[in-house]
Formats: sequence, structure tokens, C-alpha cells
Amino acid sequence: MTNDVSRDSNRLPAGFEDLEPFLENWSTPTSHERWINRAATPYPEVVKFYDAMFARAEEATVYLEQFQLNEMPEPAQNLFRLLLALCHASVAVEMHQASGIRHAPPKHALQILSGFQPHG
Repeated sequence: MTNDVSRDSNRLPAGFEDLEPFLENWSTPTSHERWINRAATPYPEVVKFYDAMFARAEEATVYLEQFQLNEMPEPAQNLFRLLLALCHASVAVEMHQASGIRHAPPKHALQILSGFQPHG
């Protein structure tokens, strides 16, 4: 799965560099990929991501509010995707205390092929 994260040093906006270790695993372009990723990630790693992102969520939201959704520069898009992934991680941490959902198949029975663009 390709997540379209650039490989240069400006992968996140200035001040958010501490979140770069999470980009490879969590900055995915669609909701479906975020859901599958969360279910496949070991729970301790989900909690680590959740704790780091939750601590920066308000600051990230304030930063991102300066951009139109479809006009974000790539570093802002990467930060936005991390916020979207936080929503998925929060379900695991706050509701299920597990990466997946107990008594549910590990993979979605329904695959969402198109969603709100540009961030699925």
C-alpha cells in the first residue's frame, strides 16, 4: 500500500517534526486504508500513536484551519491524514482497548471505494 508521503525533510509542517515517525504507518489516503491499518497494527503501537497525536491534535487542528481542504500543501496534507488516523485510533483505544473489534471479522466486509475528496 502506497501512502503518497514524500521522502524529503519537509514531510510535516514546522513544529510537528516529532510526529514524523508515524507517517509511514498512519498517513494513508483513504478511510478504508486507515481502518484496515488500525486493525492490522499491534495495539501497543496504536496506543503510542494515539497518545502522541492526541497531545498535538488541537494544535494541529488550529494550524490546518488556515487552508482550504483541497488546497493544502503536502506537509499539511500529511498532518491532516494523521488527524484522520487519530479518529480511527481513538476507536481502538477509547472503545475497544484493542486494534480490532472483538467478534468482528478483521477485514471490512464492505470496501468503500470513493469518499469525500481529496482525503477519502
